[in-house]
Amino acid sequence: MLVRRFIYTFLVSMIPAIEIKGAIPFGIALGLPAPVAFAAALCGSGLIACFLAFFTHWFYEACRRRHLLPGFTAWMGRITEKHEESFQRFGPLAIFAYVAVPIPGTGTWTGSIIAGVFNLKPKRILLSVLCGNVVSGLIVTLVGNGLVSMVKSIFIQ
Repeated sequence: MLVRRFIYTFLVSMIPAIEIKGAIPFGIALGLPAPVAFAAALCGSGLIACFLAFFTHWFYEACRRRHLLPGFTAWMGRITEKHEESFQRFGPLAIFAYVAVPIPGTGTWTGSIIAGVFNLKPKRILLSVLCGNVVSGLIVTLVGNGLVSMVKSIFIQ
């Protein structure tokens, strides 16, 4: 049963916009211990980061050259334009900070895609995204455990 919940959490963490920020509370809600939910979510989102690190730049350039997926290329153009100054100034550290903040719109998918569009080397993408993911996951786990403990203490006495 534990393996099944681990796999569910792993798979949920691969969904864009949910990622590690939603998979950890999901895993805890399924009954996984917080460290196990954290590990499952980190593994799933890490797998996505590996895929995106190696294929994003190639895919973006192919779409741009062939005028495919104009919505995607325009969206990426807006995001990269918005973050270009901080990326030029801080490089991989900017990607780390972008991924580490556990708010909607930041995370493995967008961080990896932005780094790929900026043509950062895959090793640097992985390092900055995975480290940011660990920080984000720790924040979510600690906040989630605190809220669960608080709710339990209020309602279960």
